Formats: sequence, structure tokens, C-alpha cells
Amino acid sequence: MILRSPVYKLRFKKVSVLDQVLRTACIVSPAETLEVIEDLIKKKRPGVYMRFGDGDVNLLHGKDDSYQLASLKLQEEMNDCFSLKGPAILKSLSIHSELYGREKEMFPGNHLSSDEAASELLKQVYPFFVGYRIFSHIALHYMACYYPVIANEFLRHLKDETVLFIGNEDTDPSIVNRLFGEVIHVKTPARNAYDKIDTIEKEAVGVLNGKKEFGVVVIAMGCSGRPLAKRLYQRIPGHFFFDFGSLLDGICGNKTRAWLELTEVDYDIVLKDL
Repeated sequence: MILRSPVYKLRFKKVSVLDQVLRTACIVSPAETLEVIEDLIKKKRPGVYMRFGDGDVNLLHGKDDSYQLASLKLQEEMNDCFSLKGPAILKSLSIHSELYGREKEMFPGNHLSSDEAASELLKQVYPFFVGYRIFSHIALHYMACYYPVIANEFLRHLKDETVLFIGNEDTDPSIVNRLFGEVIHVKTPARNAYDKIDTIEKEAVGVLNGKKEFGVVVIAMGCSGRPLAKRLYQRIPGHFFFDFGSLLDGICGNKTRAWLELTEVDYDIVLKDL
């Protein structure tokens, strides 16, 4: 007698890519994010660290940010930024939360989002992160607050490699020199910097064309810094583009973000020997 194997009807729930992402996504810790960046810089590998937040997502969808008015051109270019691919492209997103990963010191107003807010932000941009790790957008900020010695070590190494600073026109030259060395400062408007991006890019390219060896380009110009970093990364090979973020405001004595109001940074340690 021939025994026939029974046939079972497979019953499964179809799971979308979005469902998979929301169920499995996790954020790289601030410490590991900083380690990855430092390792790339030590190995002199060209790349870019992009800090995406809700302002960038708003501009991606044609909505104004608090420091930048939206436009169709910016919307298209922000899409290019999110779409950037490569082994040394570090894309971060502001989704530190219970669901996706947090540090014990984080709380609302200090880099911690609700699960609902983090999920909603991720839903809007998840296709850009499929196959990519989601790095911490506040790696240096967090380490400066809670592990200032490590932040100081990173900043000293960053200073050694920096060849250009692109940021707010009002930044004190003495602070620029202390953080990044005696480098050229390409000055950017505090608001609506994207409106001047072509001029800023031209000036930056003029500086970088004279740099034959690897170097770090530090950018601190809000959401507009992402399109600029994308342009320069694609146009001028051989450098790493680092998005500094609002810690610079704190160093300059300006508490422009809630986390700067709610936390204490020991700047004596963070800036030691710089």
C-alpha cells in the first residue's frame, strides 16, 4: 500500500514591507554611532553622516521647517538626500523611543520620542532605510551630556582631520578655531540657508578643490546642510562630511533646543585641550 503524505493548506498572514520595518527596526546607539563615524575618519574613508529629523521629513513633503521655508526644488533635493546610497552613507533618524531604542537618561524634551511619534516619522520615510542601519541623530549631543570625556576624544580627533567648516555666519571665530582648527569658515544664513545654497556650494567647492588629501568637512546649517552635504559628497570625492548639530549652539552659549535647556553639559571637559 502506498501511503500518501497529507496535504496541508498553508495559512499565513501577508506582511507588508512597512509592517516588517516597524516590527524589526531599531536604532544604533549613540556610542556605536560615534564609534562608526570615528572609525571611518581614522581609515580616511569618504562618506557622509546625515542627521534627519522631523524638519527634514516636513521639507521632503513640501512643508515648512521652523528655520527653512519649503520649495519644490528643496523637496526634490531632500528626496535625493534620503535616497543616497553607499557603504559609508550613515543615515540617522530621530526615533529614539521605547520601541526602537533609547538610553536610560533620555526623557521627553531630551531626545526621547513617544512610540507613536517615532513610528509615524518612520512610516513616512521607511523605504529610504530598507537595507540600511538607522543611526542615532544625536550621537555627539548625548555623549557630550553623559560621557563628556568620550565626546572630547572624538572632537580632538575631528579637529585633527577637519579641512573646512560650513555653518552659521554668526559663529564666533574663536570657537570655530578651537573646535576645528584654523580652517576656512564658509558662512551660511541662520534662516533659509537653502536659498543661498548655490553660492555656499560654489565657495565650498573652491576650497575643497585645493585639498588633495582626505579631510573632514564639518557642516552646521540645519536641514539645508543635508542637501549641501549630498552635493559636495557627489561632486568632490575623497572627504567625509560630518553634520555637527545643535551642540554647537550650546558651545556658543545659545540654548536653541529643548535638550540644551533641560540638560547640563560640562563644556570644560568636552572642550578640554581643544
